[in-house]
Amino acid sequence: MGDTMKKPMNKLFSAAGKPAVAALLAALALSARADIVASGGWSRATVPGSRTAVAYFTLTNTGSEARDLLKITSSLCDRVTLHRSSIDSQGVARMWPVGSLSLKPGETLRFEPNGLHAMFMDLPKPFVAGTKVSLQLQFEDEPETTVLLDVRPLVPEPAPAAHSQRQH
Repeated sequence: MGDTMKKPMNKLFSAAGKPAVAALLAALALSARADIVASGGWSRATVPGSRTAVAYFTLTNTGSEARDLLKITSSLCDRVTLHRSSIDSQGVARMWPVGSLSLKPGETLRFEPNGLHAMFMDLPKPFVAGTKVSLQLQFEDEPETTVLLDVRPLVPEPAPAAHSQRQH
């Protein structure tokens, strides 16, 4: 290649400079977007002295590939675990650990009472109604997903009584 070709190419790269690098970084950031979306997070308040709390939320894989959960963490405690619970036909509740979790493309998983849930273990202090707590989920090939949980009262407030009107 002659000198006449080198000069225009050099001018192109030096003219592109910072805007070209910024555009490249923006394109890379878009390609690293999160396919796992968390929503509807909540927990229950705990009684004083309780060392565990529960987390309920919904996860949706909006991507085109399955994603495996690698770990769950929280700044509130050293250990967060996955469990599943159910109530059998005699009304006996059972709970067991879940070893792994994978979300298929387009799949939505609901973490809910009497089903899949996350548990905060060895909490140093109880959860208080009206506050928010967070969990961090790390899925394979994904940026970290934060789940924000609204802490609800331990015992739900009763629904307001319906007022009936009599017609005369």
